[in-house]
Amino acid sequence: MRNPRRLPIAALCLVLGGAPAAQDETMGFHADYYLGFSHGAFYGLMLTGVEYDVAWCVKGELDFEADKLGTGSEFQAKMESIYVDCLEKN
Repeated sequence: MRNPRRLPIAALCLVLGGAPAAQDETMGFHADYYLGFSHGAFYGLMLTGVEYDVAWCVKGELDFEADKLGTGSEFQAKMESIYVDCLEKN
C-alpha cells in the first residue's frame, strides 16, 4: 500500500513541465503561471487518486503560496508540507 503522506510524483511532474515557457522578460513568472500551477497540481493529484477535498485544499494553498515555493529541496519540502497539512485538515 502506498504512503498517502508522500506527494505523488506524477502531480509534481505535470505542474513543472511548462515552467520555462511561462517566464517573462525579468526572468520571473507571470501571475497567470501561478494560477496554472495550482490548477495543474489539482488535476495531477486527482489523476493519481488523491481525494477531491485534499486536492482542492492543495490547489487553494498553492493559489497563495506558489510564488514563494523556492527551488530544489526547499520547493519539495514546501510542497510536501502543503500536502500533509491538507491531508490533516480533511
